[in-house]
Amino acid sequence: YLQQYGPVVAAKAAYFKATKATATTTPSGLVYQITQKGTGGKPVDGSTFYFNYAGYFEDGNLFDSNYEDVNKSYGKFDTNRAAQGGYQAFPFQAGKKDGMIPGFIEGIEQLAYGDKAVLFIPSKLGFAEAGAGEVIPPNANLIFEIELMKPQ
Repeated sequence: YLQQYGPVVAAKAAYFKATKATATTTPSGLVYQITQKGTGGKPVDGSTFYFNYAGYFEDGNLFDSNYEDVNKSYGKFDTNRAAQGGYQAFPFQAGKKDGMIPGFIEGIEQLAYGDKAVLFIPSKLGFAEAGAGEVIPPNANLIFEIELMKPQ
């Protein structure tokens, strides 16, 4: 795996390090950087919006994404997930405070339609000591690349 995908992982880790150096930190400890400014306003509480995401560990390794091409570049493309529509944008309700880790919700709240951003989520705003199943170890800091979109 590392021989084939090591350069992708290393490049992503370097990109995150450079991006975090100029990012904004919120009072809670979330660190974020808008990497592409959209043209739309913010979602109104109660309305549904969509987002694409790719979730990484600090070392640049991917743990989950709904971007088909990102999964392919990490050798993690799943044909079953594709057949079930698992690589489509994810719906979420603006203003909702549950259903996602706190750092992800806070990060989304910083964005307007069309924005792309990188969220650096400290463990305390993620899965903390509990981790998440076999995927997220305890006390893991997480990084997400996200894109906010209006419903089509």
